[in-house]
Amino acid sequence: MTRRIQTKPSKDKVASSTVLKALHVLQALADLCDNNPQGASVSKISQKSGESPSSVCKHLAAFQQYGLVEQDPYSELYRIGIYALRLSTSALKSMSIRDIVSPYLRKIADRVGETIHLVVREGLRVVYIDKVESSKTIRMHSEIGLRNPLYCTGVGKAILAYSPISLVDAVVTEGLIPFTPQTITSRGALLEDLEQIRARGYSIDNCEHESEVRCVAAPILNHLKEPIASFSVACPKWRLLDERVDEIGDMIREISAEISARFGYNG
Repeated sequence: MTRRIQTKPSKDKVASSTVLKALHVLQALADLCDNNPQGASVSKISQKSGESPSSVCKHLAAFQQYGLVEQDPYSELYRIGIYALRLSTSALKSMSIRDIVSPYLRKIADRVGETIHLVVREGLRVVYIDKVESSKTIRMHSEIGLRNPLYCTGVGKAILAYSPISLVDAVVTEGLIPFTPQTITSRGALLEDLEQIRARGYSIDNCEHESEVRCVAAPILNHLKEPIASFSVACPKWRLLDERVDEIGDMIREISAEISARFGYNG
């Protein structure tokens, strides 16, 4: 009779598993806060992450010690803490794409006088990593580190249009939530819009995410013809009429080609 020797998992494997679960909880909280900046409850985080409420509480308590998570004393909801800003700032400093693209953003801003954004994709969201503020009194409000959906933002659709269909399907599966009456809410309509974006070389957010804001955006492609980022011109809708959309679209399409060439794209 052969005797089976049972071995305990190594401490390294246990630690790794615990860390991954903790980060899963943190990611779930970040996703929930995208739709509700006030924060999220333990039960919501548990449901989103797939971890038990007791496990969620344990991980949140650890994150609170380092300022990665904070809890509202009145509502008892959790949200991402201020220390996360320090981490994101450190990450931005090491992102060469920001350094390469920044002069082009300023060039566009000088020409159009509107707010210019640079984003990268993170999962099913875009993250704003740089901006040039409009000098005009009335302008679009935005923040570095802001995360928004792919399907209803100009920058998001510019990336989605040049991404694999599997990413489009993942976005549709998560749900096309209507932010405004103009938001695209069906797979067919989204695919049609993405086809138009590829045909003209730039995307248009026609008040789809914010009812008073229009955007024109273009992708940044690498040597593999993959979208690694995108940038946009954003302003109040009454300042971005159709004829100006075409003018700005032609301009940023050309600048998109210039920037993409810096990353090896040869379209």
